[in-house]
Amino acid sequence: MKQYPLVDNIIFRLRGNPCVTGCAYCNDKLDIYTGLKSIFQFDKFRDFDGVPLQEQAVKAAVLNKSLLVIFPTGGGKSLTFQLPALMAGRNIKGLTVVISPLQSLMKDQVENLEKKNITEAVTINGLLDPIERAKSFERIEKGEAYLLYLSPESLRSNTIERLLLGRKISRFVIDEAHCFSAWGQDFRVDYMYIAEFIKQLQTKKNLTEKIPVSCFTATAKQNVINDIMKYFKNQLDLDLELFQTSSGRKNLRYKVIRTEESKKYHVMRELLDNYQCPTIIYVSRTRKAEKLSERLNNDGYNSREYHGKMEKNNRIDNQEAFINGNVDIMVATSAFGMGVDKKDVGMVIHYDISDSLENYIQEAGRAGRDQELSANCFVLFNEEDLSKHFMLLNQTKLSLQEIQQVWKAIKAATKTRLRMSNSALEIAREAGWNDSVQDIESRVKTAIAALEDSGYIKRRNNMPRVYADSILAKNVSEATAKIKASQLFDANSEAKARRIIAKLIASRSRKQAADEIPEARVDYISEHLGIKRDEVINIIQKLREANILADAKDLVTYIDDHNSMARALQIFNNFRDLERFLLKAIPLETNVLNIKELNEQAEIQGIKKVNPNNIRKIINYWSIKKLIRRNTIPYSKDHLKISFLETKEQIISELEKRTDIAEFIIEYLESISQNKSELTFSVLELKSAYEADLQLFTKKTTIKEIETVLFYLTRIGALKIEGGFLVIYNSLNIERLEKDNKVRYKIEDYKKLKQYYEQKSQMIHIVGEYAKKMMGNYKSALQFAEDYFHLEYSSFIRKYFNGLKANEIQRTLTPNKFKQLFGELSVNQLGIINDTKSQYIVVAAGPGSGKTRILVHKLAALLLMEDVKHEQLLMLTFSRVAATEFKKRLIDLIGNAAHFVEIKTFHSYCFDLLGRVGNLEKTDVIIKQATDKIISGEVEPSKITKTVLVIDEAQDMEAMDFKLIEALIAKNENLRVIAVGDDDQNIFNFRGADSKYMQALLAYENSKQYELIVNFRSKANLIDFTNTFVETILNRMKQTPIIPNDNNLGKIEIIKYDNNELIIPAVQKMIDEGINGDTCVLTRTNEEALQISGLLKKNDIRVKLIQSKEKLNLANLVEIRYFINELQLNKDSYIIPDDNWTEAKKKLKVKYSESDNYPLCNELIKDFEKVNNKYKFKNDLKIFLFESKIEDFYDKNQGFVIVSTIHKAKGWEFDNVIIILNKDKFKFENDEEKRLIYVGMTRAKTNLTIHYNDNYFEKSSNYHYKNIKNLTYKYDKSHYNAADSILLELGFKDVYLSYFSNKQNLIVNLISGAQLKVDEEGCLDQSENRVLKFSHKFKKELSKYLKQGYVLKTATINYLIYWKAEKLDKEIIILLPQVELIKN
Repeated sequence: MKQYPLVDNIIFRLRGNPCVTGCAYCNDKLDIYTGLKSIFQFDKFRDFDGVPLQEQAVKAAVLNKSLLVIFPTGGGKSLTFQLPALMAGRNIKGLTVVISPLQSLMKDQVENLEKKNITEAVTINGLLDPIERAKSFERIEKGEAYLLYLSPESLRSNTIERLLLGRKISRFVIDEAHCFSAWGQDFRVDYMYIAEFIKQLQTKKNLTEKIPVSCFTATAKQNVINDIMKYFKNQLDLDLELFQTSSGRKNLRYKVIRTEESKKYHVMRELLDNYQCPTIIYVSRTRKAEKLSERLNNDGYNSREYHGKMEKNNRIDNQEAFINGNVDIMVATSAFGMGVDKKDVGMVIHYDISDSLENYIQEAGRAGRDQELSANCFVLFNEEDLSKHFMLLNQTKLSLQEIQQVWKAIKAATKTRLRMSNSALEIAREAGWNDSVQDIESRVKTAIAALEDSGYIKRRNNMPRVYADSILAKNVSEATAKIKASQLFDANSEAKARRIIAKLIASRSRKQAADEIPEARVDYISEHLGIKRDEVINIIQKLREANILADAKDLVTYIDDHNSMARALQIFNNFRDLERFLLKAIPLETNVLNIKELNEQAEIQGIKKVNPNNIRKIINYWSIKKLIRRNTIPYSKDHLKISFLETKEQIISELEKRTDIAEFIIEYLESISQNKSELTFSVLELKSAYEADLQLFTKKTTIKEIETVLFYLTRIGALKIEGGFLVIYNSLNIERLEKDNKVRYKIEDYKKLKQYYEQKSQMIHIVGEYAKKMMGNYKSALQFAEDYFHLEYSSFIRKYFNGLKANEIQRTLTPNKFKQLFGELSVNQLGIINDTKSQYIVVAAGPGSGKTRILVHKLAALLLMEDVKHEQLLMLTFSRVAATEFKKRLIDLIGNAAHFVEIKTFHSYCFDLLGRVGNLEKTDVIIKQATDKIISGEVEPSKITKTVLVIDEAQDMEAMDFKLIEALIAKNENLRVIAVGDDDQNIFNFRGADSKYMQALLAYENSKQYELIVNFRSKANLIDFTNTFVETILNRMKQTPIIPNDNNLGKIEIIKYDNNELIIPAVQKMIDEGINGDTCVLTRTNEEALQISGLLKKNDIRVKLIQSKEKLNLANLVEIRYFINELQLNKDSYIIPDDNWTEAKKKLKVKYSESDNYPLCNELIKDFEKVNNKYKFKNDLKIFLFESKIEDFYDKNQGFVIVSTIHKAKGWEFDNVIIILNKDKFKFENDEEKRLIYVGMTRAKTNLTIHYNDNYFEKSSNYHYKNIKNLTYKYDKSHYNAADSILLELGFKDVYLSYFSNKQNLIVNLISGAQLKVDEEGCLDQSENRVLKFSHKFKKELSKYLKQGYVLKTATINYLIYWKAEKLDKEIIILLPQVELIKN
């Protein structure tokens, strides 16, 4: 046909084109009524409201016109293209190609035709096995098939192109044609390639007539129709004739029922009981389909579930059971229904509303396909369902930044060449995407299609070919003899080798006749012979080895510089050492591996360049080579379950052989490189060279071993090899068209996808509005739907979404959700929320200004209103308690989606980057180590590829913290940074913290500073007072004074003393006036805090002293350890079962309810539950405990007076704050000291009392103090002695630790809060048994107090702690007491 295109055209004109006046042949063979009866046994076509649209569309197709057909679900779309296709096939052997995005639907359509005894349809897709595919190819080549169903992706295959070049193509049918339009509900970039494919096919076939096209969709609004028609006119010069029905169906009755989520099930059951008919129930999630169906069955209904993630056989069985009437109820996602022909469905219930009106009409239309049947369509409407659709859309859309990341990865891979061959997963990893991203392969392909559509790249076919002139045999007989003589083939592969060589020789004969270069692609051989591709490649290699095929240098590796091979050898050696370590470290029996723990052990053993990703690479290689069985652990990326399938000796032997060959290959390639940037070679060449090497003269190898080593070197990144057998893994072959590395994928390029996602968002609003109208006015709702599909889109929007609604429809939130999230924010706060343009945002947030709130709402806005995926959002804090608070508030705000957001401390994030389990000993260097590895490129890209970085308490950054931030910025060119802090509260200068790092972000281009100045915490006069004071600090970021949200007045009292003893009168004042509301006493030093605590306790006032305990891991508290032990976890446990958790809580309460630390444990457990409510991982609990401090769990509502240093109280707030400012402890001229005082004062909500002995609060020092309301001054000139009571809280260094080892029998009977007797040597229990000895250090400290006239009064157990000395075999329990001293 290619040589004689006119013959094809003449046959078509004679037999495929109806006569104008008609003739006997045309009246018979081209008569659509005759065809309808003879092929489908139908007497008439379907009409729509009296209009014979199906008949008209079929006629137009038979007349070879191009069509756009919009028929509703159940409207006979399939017959409309199948009838003309089958008529053309029977008349002129024409092939109609049907392009559909759904593989399962293709197979269903073929099987449905076969049930009608129509066998001329086939499909070629990934669901077929090789034999089925080969059979499909054979039937098409022989002209036995007239309908071919393909996916858009298949058009990329040269084999498919070659197949279609050999047939007369009657027509292309494109199903789901709305995918062409960004205005449609399912825009697909890969559809944009269809016209180019058709154009190329027409050119290669030398056609003078255009191939007609039919486009089908169930629903399309006017803009979609315009886009489809414009596309085919511009691309193929085709004018599509439109056949469109009304969107409504007369036999369907719609009803929307507003229903709370908790009541949906009961409403649904009432509907099922009332109507008792075949019913489809649509839900939005696969898991919900399973659970709902199970619940219905448990309640006595006959139900099955259906969703796209089910096993294929189960899906088919459930579908058949429903179609055949064995099951009345199908609970399904939207995956069910396309192509399902069940006419008696009497009811469709949308348990969750659809995400668009188009999808709703299609899904509801699966009821009442028999137009004589009256059917009901119900929606159980809850506005929260719309919020779930918005969330899903935001998390599944492909963002501009993600396409830029893929483009950056492609540019990096093509620095020295213009072509690359990679798998989608490899590209995703290079782009920094997390492997756990849903539908990662399709997302990469969509990004590549978008880059191709914008002209940056061209995607090519990626199949090796065998040139037939390389056949070193005259005929099949000679080749067969050589195959048998080679002894390289077993019986099975010998038979396949004969078939392959016969195919190649036949190809050579045909091509020589056509005067073309004879070749056959591996995929072509595979498809036609029904042999898997990897088998074909393996046999071809053996045919080369047997000298039946000439060797072909089909492999290529790229040399970046003269060090490439040395670098490759170093990488290999590192992996070899790591693999040897893993073989020793991993037990032979089935085991759950903690990748982080393995990584740490490898580091300790001195393994170089180790990280969790490299460990996974080796384990993945073992799995691919069937050395182990590997199972991923649900919901944990740090755990794998493996069992060895080979002995370790066998694996070690394989490793040593692999090492031998790998070292040789690297050296050999270096020897032939000769300063080339690109080396071509073959597997056979490497095998021959290896066996010929004089140093290895006794060694032999096989083609398979060479391939294995090359595959391994590629997997570990030692060499980048393309071609040959690797095409099995590298499915994407990309040619780079844009050569300038500086050119970025731009927002203009993203326009189509952006428009599509905006449309998807508006569709959710529109279907929500439809539901509300349906509840109010039925006719109005029907008109709304009719207008949606027939009015031009902007006219529809103006008609139904004017005024405030015009703004609402632009958001990716429902109006109610928007109001809930952002309705109560101030103008300043909303300014931060709405800033999507600034790359660097620095928020200078005053005390009590809602810093936490604005950050939580900003996180919500990023997730819900912008294109930020949870895995590309990182928030860093300086404390575990802050991270937990943010996570808790975010959960309250947006629900379970918050669990996937990474909110970590700086230290925790760095431990994670390095693949280590956090521990106290390494925290001082961990940030530097992580930063160094980011800079050197040793960290997994997915760990550091972020689009947004949020920093809490940014004023507390130290130099190393900021270097980490700079490293992340350098690795992410589009990274948005949001830093919130208050330079006025920078009080940790002594450890290197400095607000200059926060300010440094403003030096970056496209940065902006915001100020949060409304204080929601303190009364108005307290704010006036602190404003006056803070103005004495120099070089502040905020230019505007803090203003109060509450204009009521509190009480400020300043008491000035003439001497240095401030503590006695301060405590006496508290005793005299009593404690009302939560109260905190703040001091400069721990010593002052101890004295105050002692006096309060002496006067029977309940007190909590906030002091950090050095090296105190909460997991070692006896109460917490008891709880952990009762969880009954073994070393292979990774998830804590809910039943175990609940039981452990009960047992903890029974055993330790009398312990003073039980409330602390209870608060800790509640905190952990709040942020880990779905799955509780053992490792997460371990890190949670490691990062927590005792003071994180003090509840100020328990009636205690809190006594703390100011440094410890940062971030807290109290009704009453009392500050002790002794001039011997403060240097007022120092700005850092002033900031410390400012922090202390701003903790107060209502009452602030300051005891001091200096002049800086005097009205004479600052005249503004005169204007502050409700501010009183008192002057106390009395002389006070030192405090007559003091509390000492003992730490590890204060007790004789090893002494406890012989006292365990006594200590196990004690609990926290128990009273002890005390003397100068230590503590005794109430039976006079010594249980503790003081250390020499503490005795020295104690003697100072004793000399001042203090005596030991009593001791109370603060903590019972597990502790282990290096010399001891096991842990022992030690106790740390609080000791009270009083003046004699």
